[in-house]
Amino acid sequence: MSGSKGGSWKILGLGRREDIAQKAEKYLHELNYPNAKVIALENDKAGDDKLIELLKTNDWDGVSIGGGINGYDDIFPRETETLYWFNRLVNLVHQYAPKAKLIFVTNPTDLVNSFVRVLGAAETPIESI
Repeated sequence: MSGSKGGSWKILGLGRREDIAQKAEKYLHELNYPNAKVIALENDKAGDDKLIELLKTNDWDGVSIGGGINGYDDIFPRETETLYWFNRLVNLVHQYAPKAKLIFVTNPTDLVNSFVRVLGAAETPIESI
């Protein structure tokens, strides 16, 4: 299901739960996304520092921000604090990985479709909106 370049895409996935991040990374590797890294972040300085360090370590093609952070996943309450966190993370990605495409997902089952939708768009022109 990956695009023609899918297996070589370097994608950093961000989520809220460590157990889900580990399962998502394993799943992506099984689907021939060997350059995918999925991590769980906390809404604190240590989480920001962890993200900044990872953004600096690779020339990411895309950074995927999960529904628990972007506010789409109903498992987590909609809070102003989460919105501010999401906003801060988007700006950190923009600052430290300006060439990376931002990929917003609804939940872990949406990862591959989102990668193809955003990163595959460069391979397939949109005829109409």
